[in-house]
Amino acid sequence: MSGPGAMSKSKQPDLPADGVVVKPRKPIPLVIGAAFVSFASTLLGIGGGALVVPLLATWGGMRLKRSVATSLALIAVVVTVGLVVQVIHEPGDILWAQGGLIVVGAFLGAPIGRWLLKIIPRAVFRYVLSVFLVLVAVRMIGLMPHATHLLGDAPDMSLASTWVFALVTGFVAGMSSTLFGIGGGIVIVPALTFAYTSLADNFAVARATSLAAIVPISIWGTFLHARKGNVEFKVIPILLPLSLVFAVGGVIAAYQLKAEYLKIVFAVLLGVMSIKLVLEARAIRKEEKAKREVQV
Repeated sequence: MSGPGAMSKSKQPDLPADGVVVKPRKPIPLVIGAAFVSFASTLLGIGGGALVVPLLATWGGMRLKRSVATSLALIAVVVTVGLVVQVIHEPGDILWAQGGLIVVGAFLGAPIGRWLLKIIPRAVFRYVLSVFLVLVAVRMIGLMPHATHLLGDAPDMSLASTWVFALVTGFVAGMSSTLFGIGGGIVIVPALTFAYTSLADNFAVARATSLAAIVPISIWGTFLHARKGNVEFKVIPILLPLSLVFAVGGVIAAYQLKAEYLKIVFAVLLGVMSIKLVLEARAIRKEEKAKREVQV
């Protein structure tokens, strides 16, 4: 049967069961929560999608796929405004060439992540990334002696190692976004601070470069979700005004707070994400075990 009502199931937007997009269950907490995540996004150079998704699902009454898509759309606008403020306030902190290579790597890594989901145990990946995040967090807050950084003092675009590292960093960030539902700054900032001494000492540069890389990545992801009709655009105007104010405040606050404090905050965030990954891995293993028992 053909016609407007014959849209295939795979192409339908991810709507609630009754086919009607629900209004936010708790709009005030949702607006405030999104604003604080926006502040953290520009303060630390992270995407923040992993934090907005549960807010949209819990207080926005959205199903998971729609929460992810709408979160990405919100973050795309927030980080774009944050980048504009960054360029006005302190453009010299952005490593544009490094950020561009990271974006290229991310675009290549995202489809690989989707492919790996089909052939490699998801729990294993989560355990590995969890351990990495903990090690970076421990080192970031100074509990681990500073060893020689992987690639030296600062990025040098005349060296092949700098190009390769930026592409690999972006690749892992893009792959992680599809494997774990996280990516962006959670991967980019630790990688930059781990590789170069100057970036470990100057957190502002790693944060600003990550912010620049996240903008095209989030815009592209939003475009892909919008094509499938998964973005709840009616919610964006509700969340955006306060979120943009907080996003601008995040960039300004990043230059008012000591780098040591920002590192501690970021390390705590890495710890939280590590715990989240471990819990997800355990849930996946339980689910797989239950399926095996049913098959037996």
